[in-house]
Amino acid sequence: MKKNLMPIAVSAMLFSGFVAAQTNNDTSFNPKISVILDGAYYSDNIDGESFERLEEMSGILGGHGHGDEGHGHGGLSRGFNLRETELTLSGSVDPYYDAWLTVAFADGEAELEEAYFETRLLPAGWKIKGGKFLSGVGYHNGQHAHSWDFADQNLAYLSLFGDHGLVDTGVQITYQPATDLYTLMGVELLQGDQEKLGASVDSEQLEQEAGPRLTTVFVKAAPDFGADHALQLGVSYINVGNHQEDHGDTDEIPTVVELLEGDASVWGVDAVYKKSPTGSYGQGGVKLQAEYFYLDKELTIEQASDIDEIGEKVVGQQDGFYIHAVYGVAPRWSLGARYDVTGMTNDLEEEEKVDLGDSSRMTLALTWYPTEFSKFRLQFARADISKFDEEAGTSASESFNQIFLQYNISLGAHGSHQF
Repeated sequence: MKKNLMPIAVSAMLFSGFVAAQTNNDTSFNPKISVILDGAYYSDNIDGESFERLEEMSGILGGHGHGDEGHGHGGLSRGFNLRETELTLSGSVDPYYDAWLTVAFADGEAELEEAYFETRLLPAGWKIKGGKFLSGVGYHNGQHAHSWDFADQNLAYLSLFGDHGLVDTGVQITYQPATDLYTLMGVELLQGDQEKLGASVDSEQLEQEAGPRLTTVFVKAAPDFGADHALQLGVSYINVGNHQEDHGDTDEIPTVVELLEGDASVWGVDAVYKKSPTGSYGQGGVKLQAEYFYLDKELTIEQASDIDEIGEKVVGQQDGFYIHAVYGVAPRWSLGARYDVTGMTNDLEEEEKVDLGDSSRMTLALTWYPTEFSKFRLQFARADISKFDEEAGTSASESFNQIFLQYNISLGAHGSHQF
């Protein structure tokens, strides 16, 4: 949710003053503070409308309520953009808990991205996290935008989870057994308030069930390949018990009403391989990363202008996939290539079954790392995006090019990187 910038800025200054006043006490709460500056020069060859085309991309999830109003990392104007400034406070509360807070500032407004606590001393490899946080499903989902290997969200996540990925309020329980094979098992109970999967419609005509409405289960494993090679494999499952959509049309006279709700679920697999650099400052290092998701939904029309439609089933299946590789071509320089696609399966069945079409993109990115606290990236993408025409009953594709010149600067505490 977006909020006015001033109250949060004043609170941050007061809190910083409190922290400074407590420095004479070694046991005082003294969090690490970091600021991430992210900006980009952006251009495309369709008059700056590429992000609008991506928002209209064919998919079986759509027609939501409040979720569409959140800020995104991706929408840019042609020319110079300050995408967002991210403020993070983190640290140990006491011997039992760590805490984390991340607020993103963009366009004069602020959004709480993460605010959670995590246990430190539970026995036998158990951990509990509570609050608002990035879900542990998949691999890419757990990363903030400043850690991405590319300047924008991949199409698989964009179409199924939204530009932020899967982030929600709830509790996460993980278990890491003490074995030679690294294994992490986790389950999450989340409220279910999402931009795409697990969206809620802002309408008094649909009753919203009490949370938690979204559940996830994930398992990650990493066999031991020695010091120079690393591989992590994962499988994830997501279930939503109260997914809602609004397929009405307020532009029609009279207004067309069509409100749906029901169940949705996603299966996913992910794989990440890393090879240690053979030279200095990342030269010769390799990273291969891939994920695949399959979404299935079954909704019921609960309210409609046409009374005969009430009670009808709407069923859909959609998948998404990406693969990318990053190679250290020289000290402090890396070259990345990505292929992402959504809608290889993209079927929606109401009165009849229709294929909504697929969207794909090829991306190249050259990144320079002056230090571990900064990076500059030149990225080019060629996209082929499908849009479904409901009146014609067919989908049509449009191709366009995108260019990013991105900078990312980190001040203050610099946390450890994800595997």
